[in-house]
Amino acid sequence: MSASISNNDSALRLLLALVPQAESELAVQTVTDQLSKLDLDGQTVEGTNSVAQLIAAKYNSSLAGKTDAEKADVSQWLTMSARHGPTERQLFAQTINEHLADKTYLVSNALTLADIVAFSNVHAYMDTLSSQKRFNWSNFSRWFDLIQHTVPAAALEKAGLRLIAIDLNAPAPAKKQQAAPAAKADKANKGAAAESDKKGKKQEKAEGQKEKKEKKKQPAPAAKEELKIVPSMIDLRVGHIVNVKKHEDADSLYVETIELGEPAPRTVVSGLVRFIPIEQMQDRDVVLVCNLKPVAMRGVKSFAMVLCATSPDGNTVEFVEPPKGSKPGDRVYFEGFEGAEPEEVLKPKLKIFETIQPGLFTNDDREAGWYDENKVFHKLLVGGNVCTTATVAKGTLK
Repeated sequence: MSASISNNDSALRLLLALVPQAESELAVQTVTDQLSKLDLDGQTVEGTNSVAQLIAAKYNSSLAGKTDAEKADVSQWLTMSARHGPTERQLFAQTINEHLADKTYLVSNALTLADIVAFSNVHAYMDTLSSQKRFNWSNFSRWFDLIQHTVPAAALEKAGLRLIAIDLNAPAPAKKQQAAPAAKADKANKGAAAESDKKGKKQEKAEGQKEKKEKKKQPAPAAKEELKIVPSMIDLRVGHIVNVKKHEDADSLYVETIELGEPAPRTVVSGLVRFIPIEQMQDRDVVLVCNLKPVAMRGVKSFAMVLCATSPDGNTVEFVEPPKGSKPGDRVYFEGFEGAEPEEVLKPKLKIFETIQPGLFTNDDREAGWYDENKVFHKLLVGGNVCTTATVAKGTLK
């Protein structure tokens, strides 16, 4: 069993670092100007994708996908990654950004070969992006930051990669310097010439006649205050699921009818079929994000989002549950941000939810909350009592 890994194949070096058994059992050597190659169990394959899939099949099959559908999706992403060479990284990054609008990982809810290979291929490109571009592609940047912090630092180093600082806060607008108007400069020049010409001449007019009227200077417009994005901008409320059914045109989606204490219930579409049985969806109290822009999902418009927690391994997804005694319509808020009014609608251009979401987690006690930039945990509360999950600790919220 042997592996020849190309010196510029960071994806396979990262994979081997993440699968210690493969790294220890295979006789790995580095080659230059050659395709990576693997001889394993009587099979010989070449190329990053083929080698990665064979390693996963032998040592960690879940990385290749757990179901036939997931395996097909992983294979598709590997193919896309290979087809988008260094000159097409921008298009590939845009594709990832659009795909991750409602997802955490590229396939399913766990790290797969798709993430490992795609991350390695866009690493150098991410390093070239401006803060504004990273903010504009917030889904791509959030995913990239998640992957680079999911894998151990030692694994990144073995792959020849490094941590890249990702800041998802909106960059401060550049201050524009106001150039002096040309007319004003011209007037100043003419005034200087006239003044020079007057020297030596006899004063012909009275002092009062010589005085020039000065134009009043217009006050400079006040600088716009930079928008500070805080979690209280998100309208979170308690909802109660009164009806649920499977989406007629999408096997992975539920369509729920949820009471919010409003004149009419809201229709909500959620991709939870693979994780929560339909009987466990019925008659449940949940936490809803209520001020996202409504979006059509396979022909059914969704008017809110159910807040859920995903376990670190991606295998478990659970509701964030409001405390007992909560009623539909009760305000859900973060500790330290009580009383602040949420935005009526989260404007997509401001990326408010996308900026806050990377800090949403459950702690060791399964309590939901938000970590601010100083790593202070603000619990998610209803009437002073904390929202929790059934089993998920240290999970991400979305």
